[in-house]
Amino acid sequence: MTEATDMIFGGRFHMDDRGIRYCDIFPEIEKGDINVSIIEPGAAALWHRHMEQDDYQIVIKGSLKVGMCNAPYMDRNDLENFGIPEEQANLCYEQRDELLKSWRELRKLSEDKSIKIRNDVRAFIQDWPEDTSEVRWSYLSERNACDGPLFIPRYLWHGCYNYTNEPAILIYHITNKYDGDDEDRLDPFIAGWPYERQAK
Repeated sequence: MTEATDMIFGGRFHMDDRGIRYCDIFPEIEKGDINVSIIEPGAAALWHRHMEQDDYQIVIKGSLKVGMCNAPYMDRNDLENFGIPEEQANLCYEQRDELLKSWRELRKLSEDKSIKIRNDVRAFIQDWPEDTSEVRWSYLSERNACDGPLFIPRYLWHGCYNYTNEPAILIYHITNKYDGDDEDRLDPFIAGWPYERQAK
């Protein structure tokens, strides 16, 4: 992955094999960033989460499959289907167990009224199961952009996949200025949530 470069009048530009991103394109906006990504066909950006920021995402051209999950896929036999050696599979399952435990702690933390979280965000987080993992997929496209942006609260893993043969344009607002320290990454293999890796 290449480093982002500064644009002439503020903001950042980044390009890699997944697509092109224009970040913080209106730098005088004090609350968060407005970003634009062009996501290439077949490209996936899965999974990451934040502790301090929420995201709003809308696709204005093309289509994306956007996923949110509270924890990795917890089925105990999915890795054996891929011929993963037992020792390696057990390490993966241990990591998944730790991530589910982390979710329980974060979900409980969201109940703490002393933490600055909007009540609707708190309710959204509490709507997710505590003791089991779940993924929710949304299909965002120019055809449903009139419904408004998809809301992705802090603490939930999320990412997207361009399942089409056309580039997709994603506009997203993050509620805090970009902070690379507020981004946990999760290997898609550890996450385990299946998604189709072929453009149509």
